[in-house]
Amino acid sequence: MAGITIKELAERCGVAVSTVSRAMNDRSDVNPATRARILAAAREYGYVPNTSARSLKISSTRAIAVIIQGETSPLLVQVLGLLETTLGEQGYDVMLSHISDRSAHAGTVERIVYERKFGGVIFLGRYGDRARGNAPELSRSLARIEVPLVFCTTADFSGSPSLHSSVSVDDYSGSYELTRRLLDLGHRRIAFGGGGGEYDRQHAWALRFSGYRSALEDAGLEVDPSLVIPSVSPDQLYTMANGHESTRAWLAAGPPDFTAIMGMCDAVAIGIGRALHEAGLGVPADCSLTGFDGLDIARYCIPSLTTVRQPLEDIARATARVLLSAVSQPGHATEQLWIRGELVEAESTAPPRH
Repeated sequence: MAGITIKELAERCGVAVSTVSRAMNDRSDVNPATRARILAAAREYGYVPNTSARSLKISSTRAIAVIIQGETSPLLVQVLGLLETTLGEQGYDVMLSHISDRSAHAGTVERIVYERKFGGVIFLGRYGDRARGNAPELSRSLARIEVPLVFCTTADFSGSPSLHSSVSVDDYSGSYELTRRLLDLGHRRIAFGGGGGEYDRQHAWALRFSGYRSALEDAGLEVDPSLVIPSVSPDQLYTMANGHESTRAWLAAGPPDFTAIMGMCDAVAIGIGRALHEAGLGVPADCSLTGFDGLDIARYCIPSLTTVRQPLEDIARATARVLLSAVSQPGHATEQLWIRGELVEAESTAPPRH
């Protein structure tokens, strides 16, 4: 839910408004257990004292908040390390906050910034509760927080690019190029594995699906809905488990003929490969397989995975530059950067046998 008022917080905690006020101001005349309960509820429901906006204007440190929501992937961990190095070279400290999907609203970000007086925020990966479908409203609420905000490894989910800066790999062109490569090898029955729901259309998987669809259409082919592998783990899209379980269910249902599968990311593709192996299908002998991201594991799995490698160092440097420009120049225009990835051909793709 969105941030709540002090009165609503008091009602939820079963105390007076004055008690909430004293607890939030760390007054000694509040029972410690009551204070702990109020602060926990404030974090959960996104309550921020009205004085926070004024405090943000007059007091910030050379520290940047990096916020990761939900699942943490190897790719995000790599980018976090690069951000720490890049921002550290500019004299900034990085502090990580990991939050649940339920707490992913504007009030949580405002509370994090208010408590530590951060000079800026980097969202590493998506931000927002996908089930609520209220991305534009959330984006506008985030824009009212008076520190620079940059999305890293994902675009602004809201469809309102003027509100927030973002730095990401070019998901669309990378997926288009992968699909084009499979088409050039002779594949015409290409499946796509690992997609999410309609409300995710601004997220990485959807942009990659769009590139896949466009490449097929440009080749005179239509997307066959029966070749789109539905996810059975919508809350863990970018995982090996999702690729494995989704593909197992799809294969058990008796899919039509296919000669290649595009995994939405490397982790999903590795899970898909496991499901194919369990079904007695070889990669690439019976089915070519691709991923996306260029994780180290893609090089060492058997067979090694054809993928698009994300330029993580470039993404981290660009994110730091965009954020620090906004920190040093209030009112700095937002930027949306799409950095092209590199197609890496490996052992998991080959011409179809039939």
